[in-house]
Amino acid sequence: MTDAAIRKGQRLLALWRAAQGGERDKARNVLMHLLTQAGLTLHDLDATLPALTDPALTGDVRPADALLLALNGTPEEVDAAILALVDEPDLTPAERARVLERLNVARLAETRAEGWVYGHPDAEITPDLLVRAAQTLGDAEVAGAPARTLADAVRDLSLLHAARLARPERALRVDSELTGAFLASVCAALSGVPASLHSPDAAVGAWRVNAYLSANELARVRAVQASEGDALRRELLRAARAFGRATGEALRD
Repeated sequence: MTDAAIRKGQRLLALWRAAQGGERDKARNVLMHLLTQAGLTLHDLDATLPALTDPALTGDVRPADALLLALNGTPEEVDAAILALVDEPDLTPAERARVLERLNVARLAETRAEGWVYGHPDAEITPDLLVRAAQTLGDAEVAGAPARTLADAVRDLSLLHAARLARPERALRVDSELTGAFLASVCAALSGVPASLHSPDAAVGAWRVNAYLSANELARVRAVQASEGDALRRELLRAARAFGRATGEALRD
């Protein structure tokens, strides 16, 4: 009896959340009667709700609430809820984690890969490569991404990983830390993949930049490396003078 009452109560709660006017009032009254007769509370229907019987006392209702409640439903209801929840912008970290437990990230990427790749400036990324990249994503990485929705997080991370998969890693030697910082930024801006700067060690006695670059991008970076040395030195001198002037003025004050 209790399980059947809970399932019926969850349906009534979803109806109350979606309804308007008289239909909403009717759903509320029927739900309160059911909970009272069964000795249940709203908390038994949805663990995020307080132990009350009147849904009107639970405060503001978000569109995502009914979808989260549907995660307790049939497999068809769960699938439909997941597809909608990945685009909900106001999920809490705990709610995101709950959705991720049931979300097939690779399948989501498969259904949206064409749209995500279309119009993207990186011509090296294909839909197939993006799906391959999505298959490498873990729940923690998706949950921690600074994106508006879970779908946005999967898209951004898949594009980043796909850009890396599309390019071999290159090691570029540079003559100083400052030159390396400049070149790493050039590589990252060109390929869309973060580059790293490494100090000299026993194996490599020079500063080096590790970057993911296509053959065409590598040639362009090499050209910049060969031609922009004087411009970089002028810019560094300008920055040094400006910094020195600001420091001196601060000391004077």
